[in-house]
Amino acid sequence: MIVSESKRGVLVVEGKIERLTGAGKFIVSPVREDADVDVGDQVMVIVVDKLQSEVYLQTLKERVSSPFPSNWAIIVRGNRYVEKCRVSYDGNQLSALDPAGVARYELPLPRDGLLNFRIPEAVNVDNESMVEVKDGDRSISVDKFGSIAAMPIKEGYPTVTVSGRFSPLNKVDTYPASVEFTNTSTGQMYLAVVANGEYAIQLPNRESYSAKVSWNAIPGNVTGTAQAGTLTLNTNDHSYAFDANW
Repeated sequence: MIVSESKRGVLVVEGKIERLTGAGKFIVSPVREDADVDVGDQVMVIVVDKLQSEVYLQTLKERVSSPFPSNWAIIVRGNRYVEKCRVSYDGNQLSALDPAGVARYELPLPRDGLLNFRIPEAVNVDNESMVEVKDGDRSISVDKFGSIAAMPIKEGYPTVTVSGRFSPLNKVDTYPASVEFTNTSTGQMYLAVVANGEYAIQLPNRESYSAKVSWNAIPGNVTGTAQAGTLTLNTNDHSYAFDANW
């Protein structure tokens, strides 16, 4: 291994791993007999991994309004330490938030760390536009926006608590007993029992349901059903109100 230069105060030598201590520390010794190294000297172990990318990129479609309106982000993950990580999209310099929440054009990126560079809403997003990542002035990655893998979005509310009352509460001694929600795509059914004219049930988000009310006549054993409309869940909230009309 040939090292052309090193940071001040750091002695860089060729070495080999002698052993690994229980505390996870490397014990190194010089290979060259003429290496002027004493016990306690600071050394640097160089790992050659030039075949691996310095950063990994992903795109994220996510609407935010702060610190500025944005629908897209470039996610940069560090495979190595990047001292001055900068990202541009189609020639436009992007910014990411520092730990204090301040937007910066240039931030350090730790190994295995992550930075979220936002594309302003005013900038037109196109698959052919180029995304460039730099360490200071040194270019380390250039890719077309459309060739960058998309980051999977984790559903914030995969299920929603749907609750409501019945309108009307009764019809001439006829009372609702339950409400059945049927997924219009899969046919799967979900049943909610009525208590004091109200109901509550957990339903998968981002789906559409047809609602049907089962009713009982009092006195007597007469039962029946009535259509109660259609429910479409496309919500960013954990709860949703749906009053069943029957």
